[in-house]
Amino acid sequence: MSTEIQRFSTDLRDNQEMQKEIKNMGSDMGKIVAYANSKGYTFTVADVDAKKGELSEEQLDKVAGGNGGILVAW
Repeated sequence: MSTEIQRFSTDLRDNQEMQKEIKNMGSDMGKIVAYANSKGYTFTVADVDAKKGELSEEQLDKVAGGNGGILVAW
């Protein structure tokens, strides 16, 4: 995952005010990315789309080992 997307994801997880603002945007990725950019995070919708399909080494190990599925959530 790109550094900026990871940083945004971590900050979002730890900040309830950001969570409320994002929740009000629904699933409109354009609005979410615009919000993130306004808060100083630098990534695009295309960056998010590109990262959705990538798996970490840990996730690959789980898939190869049959330990379950993968959940992608904001």
